[in-house]
Amino acid sequence: MTHVYELDGEQMQNLRQAHCYLQQMLELPDYYGKNADALFDCLTEISQETLLWLNASDRIHPNLLHVFEEAAEENHFLTLIEE
Repeated sequence: MTHVYELDGEQMQNLRQAHCYLQQMLELPDYYGKNADALFDCLTEISQETLLWLNASDRIHPNLLHVFEEAAEENHFLTLIEE
């Protein structure tokens, strides 16, 4: 079973707002550090087929987009679709 998360790039322009949004949408743990390193760690620890569909990817803060792309390269369970 593949987990599919549709994420709205409009919600990820501001880093502070983005980390709160991602914690909620991706059901990240309460101890999630709300920073790029913590996000990378969470994304690379995914152990089930997971698809992240990034709507308005051109609106996502560049640092976050880089984290998503790097994590997908590192974790074969994680697939990105950027629109």
